[in-house]
Amino acid sequence: MGFWHTGYMEFHEPAGTEWVYAPTPIRFTCQFCNEFFPSIDELRSHRLEKHRFMRPLMFVREVEVGKTTLQITRPLSPTDIQTDKVTSATVNGVAISLSKLPRLLSDTTNDRVTVVLTNEGASSTFEFLIRIAKEEHLAGVEAAFLKMAKFCTLTIRAIDGFIEDCKPFETASLYCDGICQYLYGVLAKERAPDSALSFDEYPNRFTRAVDELQTYERSLAQIIRALVAFNFNHFEDAQRQAPVGQIEHAAVLFSGLLEGFPWQLERREFNSSTLTDLLTDHETLRILRWTELGAKELANCLDDLQGQLKRDIAGYDKFKIQILVAEALVFKDDADGARRAARELMSNQRTQAWAEALVARLPKRKISDE
Repeated sequence: MGFWHTGYMEFHEPAGTEWVYAPTPIRFTCQFCNEFFPSIDELRSHRLEKHRFMRPLMFVREVEVGKTTLQITRPLSPTDIQTDKVTSATVNGVAISLSKLPRLLSDTTNDRVTVVLTNEGASSTFEFLIRIAKEEHLAGVEAAFLKMAKFCTLTIRAIDGFIEDCKPFETASLYCDGICQYLYGVLAKERAPDSALSFDEYPNRFTRAVDELQTYERSLAQIIRALVAFNFNHFEDAQRQAPVGQIEHAAVLFSGLLEGFPWQLERREFNSSTLTDLLTDHETLRILRWTELGAKELANCLDDLQGQLKRDIAGYDKFKIQILVAEALVFKDDADGARRAARELMSNQRTQAWAEALVARLPKRKISDE
């Protein structure tokens, strides 16, 4: 960066009551080569042309660390941490040898860490929240969840009991909180009478749950992440996260429809997963069960599907049900209705391929009311 170089004022003899002087011109100096420039724009151009620097980079488990705080919940090894284009480092304000940085981070189990990496012309700051949970504490949180779930009733009181049961498992507090955020979101989405959260709050709670559970390789966290992705219609993400079964199948089915593939002709049945059923909100569970149906069975559910569209449901769920209604109309031999349903979503870039493919499957005939 340049700095203001003011020099000094060359005063002359006063003329009457006025001082007459010649100010020294402002100059902008390059801090890397000490060359002067008459304007800040010329200095910036010089910096870009002559002193182009790359910012220091940091990688954890081969993934580049960005500007947001990275949460670490699984033990690190020194080989999990790499840096590039770095000449010096500080950790929480204390200078440290670059060779010692990986070991220091991998030895940290419970702390918030700020790492600043620098080189000749740039610096980067990386924030880490390290909460390495003990295996027995993770298992304890899961046992507490199953204890709550066996009563098959989700209430604020039940969640409070779950939190109380998890207090001894302090190293897994983030795991517990992530699960709670998801459960609070379910209560908000289902408009539970004892929840102080509004319906509109549920997407925020779901997002917070994923943020806190994203690094836990546990079945409970995995299913929650898959359900949230499916709720938000991120079907490819849901497919990657979900275990083999109902959620994965539904995600694959919707992904295929959006690419223009037809609905399945035969019914697909899956063994019920107790854990999935416990975690799935009511609306999503209905949608998952509809995605198991074959063509004729889906057609028989048309009245129920259309009734769902008349209810005050989440826009994400409405999106999925609109597609199900259009497909059901096809199998109900209501070509005009199917065309109208498809054309409502034709202008949406995401559903355009599906809508065009659906219309192409219909018999060529005029729509009576157009």
